[in-house]
Amino acid sequence: MKLVAAIAAAALLAGCGGGGGDQASAAADACEAYAKSQLGDKAYTLDKAVLAKSMTTATDGSKQLRGPIIVDPGTSAESKQTLECSVRFVDGKPAPDVLKMQFIW
Repeated sequence: MKLVAAIAAAALLAGCGGGGGDQASAAADACEAYAKSQLGDKAYTLDKAVLAKSMTTATDGSKQLRGPIIVDPGTSAESKQTLECSVRFVDGKPAPDVLKMQFIW
């Protein structure tokens, strides 16, 4: 019976994920939401997994993310750019604050 409880507890913990990966995913989600608000009705493609993997910590403690974004994909107005995003995590808030975002041509 103890073995079953131990296996169940291990499965539950594995399902919760790690802190770093969750933080990178939350940062990528916040960056995408901000990018979407800046692009308005324009279509875009953004690989959030690439964005999340790029996360680094700046000297001021903010998190920096960088990844490719394609605005208006598949149209004559298609534009391949690089999205740079800076976020800050605040204790007690599930999502980080976006400090700065740039679309680099």
